[in-house]
Amino acid sequence: MWTFGLSRGGNYAYACTRVKAKKHFLLSKDVYSRMLVMDVFEIGRYLGETQYKDEMAKYASRHSGGNLVEVAVTRNLATTYSAILSFTTGHLREMVASYLKRWDAFNVKTVLRGKVTNVREEEIVDTLVPAGAFSETYLKGLVQMTSVQEIMDALSSQPSLALTPEMVREVVDTSRLASLEDHLDQTFYYDLLKSIEPTKTADKILRDFVRHEVDVTNMKILLKLKAERISEDKIAKYLIPGGVEFSVEKLRGLAQSEGLNPIIEELEKSSMSESIKPALEQFKVDKKLSEITIALDKSLIGKSEKFAHFYPLSVLPIVNYMIRKKVEVDNIRIIARGKENNLPTKVIENLLVV
Repeated sequence: MWTFGLSRGGNYAYACTRVKAKKHFLLSKDVYSRMLVMDVFEIGRYLGETQYKDEMAKYASRHSGGNLVEVAVTRNLATTYSAILSFTTGHLREMVASYLKRWDAFNVKTVLRGKVTNVREEEIVDTLVPAGAFSETYLKGLVQMTSVQEIMDALSSQPSLALTPEMVREVVDTSRLASLEDHLDQTFYYDLLKSIEPTKTADKILRDFVRHEVDVTNMKILLKLKAERISEDKIAKYLIPGGVEFSVEKLRGLAQSEGLNPIIEELEKSSMSESIKPALEQFKVDKKLSEITIALDKSLIGKSEKFAHFYPLSVLPIVNYMIRKKVEVDNIRIIARGKENNLPTKVIENLLVV
């Protein structure tokens, strides 16, 4: 059995045991099947008897239906991540904290989207996931600011976001967030990979997994933008350096190619090919990208499961659990919103990552 963390500290055995206990509470595939035949209010009642019961009770006075489900599961996600960080120590805590900084980007996007679309402050706060470096108090302060200019000025003072004056001006003058959101994602992965020391075994494991995550993220970006016939030079701005199998140069080459077939062929040659093969074959029939996107996400989860199995006393079981918890929350939200909007059960089922 592999164990790490002795050189720089970290309560690996304790933290992994705590996370293993939490893993037992994740919803099974059978539960999703049962939820698919419920209406949104029945789903809410069911969640009120699970690990989501505290949040369902807390927000029931302000929300109902799909909104209540979405707020409750999102806030539970934040509480869960904060709890995990609280019981890790030493270098293990540093790695978990670095991985969770992705939520800083998520929260900045959420605040700005809410502000430019005039969403009520309370609604913005309820959908935040304060699990990164930015505290809930800080994020609430951003939400309470009266203008996008004020928010962007505040964010500019955060070194981790590395915002340029040009980015600030674009958001303030046009309310367009695409370039900023792309920058936040790229900055997160760049900083995360830079912070992981590949010479130490514990860090190398996490680094290898994150690089696989970059590959999956880039392929999803490439497929989506090529399908929308976005030009190669614009696609290049969205690509994230650091992947294992797909360098930015290779991705740019695929962006220059005609249509989606060259990308599909690359995926068929990749290490993910076996796990995503059915989705690739289905795409050749119906030309729909949704199944490939879901298959790529499933492949990443499978990769994290594999890493966690081989290194049971490392950071990987913790990362694996955090990924699976996020997938569970996304699945619940998809089911609740789908039911609320009267989508066919088969359509909702095909959107789930299980």
